[in-house]
Amino acid sequence: MQLRTLLAATADLAWGGACAGCDRPGQIACRECADALRALPSSTVPSGSRQPLTWARGDYAGELRNFVLACKERQGLTLVPLLGDLALGSVTAALREQPPPGPVVLVPVPSSRATVAERGFDLTLLMARRSARGLRRSGVRAHAVRGLRLQRNGPDQAGLDAAARETNRRDSMVAVLAGRHHVLLLDDIVTTGATLTEAARALGAAGNTVLGAAVVAATPRHAPRIGS
Repeated sequence: MQLRTLLAATADLAWGGACAGCDRPGQIACRECADALRALPSSTVPSGSRQPLTWARGDYAGELRNFVLACKERQGLTLVPLLGDLALGSVTAALREQPPPGPVVLVPVPSSRATVAERGFDLTLLMARRSARGLRRSGVRAHAVRGLRLQRNGPDQAGLDAAARETNRRDSMVAVLAGRHHVLLLDDIVTTGATLTEAARALGAAGNTVLGAAVVAATPRHAPRIGS
C-alpha cells in the first residue's frame, strides 16, 4: 500500500470516514468538494498600505474554512495536496499580476516550532513546495525556500484587533534569504495582513524584492475584491 493511501485510510478511520467539506461518508476530501474548491477563481484581498498585494481563492468560510481547519487542527496531512493546489492558483494569479524578471522564490510564512511539532508537518512549507513544483511544470523557474525565521513568539493572534495584531507581529521575523531575489510570500490564511506585512518587511530589509503574497483563504472584509 502506498504511503498516501495508508495516510488517507488512517485519517478516514480517525475522523469517521467523512468529507471535511460536505460530511459525506467516505474520503476526507470527496471528489465533488475538491473539484469545486479547485474551480474557485483567485481574487485580490483588501489590504492596508504596507501589506503586499495578496491573492486568495476565497473567503475563510464554508467548505473552504472546513478544509483548512481539518488540515491544521486534525493533523490532516492528506489534505496538504489540495491546499497546495489552491495556493498554486493564488500564486499563479499573483505572478500574472506581477511577472518576475527572473526566477521566483516562494517563501512560506514560518510557523512556530511548537505548532509544527503539534501538527507533525510544516503546512506552509509543504504548500510552497507543491506550488513551486506546479510552477516549474508550467515553465516558470521557481523554488521554495525557508526564507524567514521567527525571532520571537508573541501572544496568539486570535481575538486581537488589527492594531494589536500589527504590534504583536512587529519585528517578529528575520530573513535568512538575503540578496536580490524576487520573492512571493505564501500562507494559508490572511486576516488583517499583519503577518504578511511583517514578513515583507523582513525580506525587503535583507535586499529582496517582494512581488506579493498568495494565500488559500482570506477572512472576509467589508470591501470589494478585484477578480483575477
